[in-house]
Amino acid sequence: MDDVAAVTSVLDRARQAMVEAGNPNQWGSKYPDSETITGDIQGGHAILLVDDAAADPSATEGASYRRPEMDERRGEHERVIGVFALFDEPDPFYSRIDGAWLDDDPYMTIHRMASSGLAKGVAGDMLDWCMRHYSNVRVDTGYKNHAMQHILEAHGFTRCGEIAMPGADDPNMELERVAYQRHDR
Repeated sequence: MDDVAAVTSVLDRARQAMVEAGNPNQWGSKYPDSETITGDIQGGHAILLVDDAAADPSATEGASYRRPEMDERRGEHERVIGVFALFDEPDPFYSRIDGAWLDDDPYMTIHRMASSGLAKGVAGDMLDWCMRHYSNVRVDTGYKNHAMQHILEAHGFTRCGEIAMPGADDPNMELERVAYQRHDR
């Protein structure tokens, strides 16, 4: 729970970056809310990518640093550069797809992937970590999130179709999403 503020900051920055990129409705103005963030952390679903650049007073935003491996260590000089939620149970909203998943095998689901903007290649690093640890991964993204679609496809994910998310408190939030899967056998 010590990381709630850092996770919230990264997600707020990602929401703003989506707005600036012409994708204001994927998360709307309220999602993910504090209840979702604390639920991810308390449920053991929140995964953080950190680097040690906080120890470097000359660290600059957007710079490239040695890419860390995600692991269980925690240091006093770490800064959170990326976050996502990872689930190992079937996502009920993935049961109906306009299209077809690659298979019906058990899978992991990625939600709420975001970068702090403090380092380059963060989304790709997080996807690579997932695929090193899990062979079958599903994820969805907004229609206007062209950057994420490009990153997913560049990392071997297949566009499988469209899914519908549940209704939201924010009437501006996009509920139709593009669904992706990668299954390394």
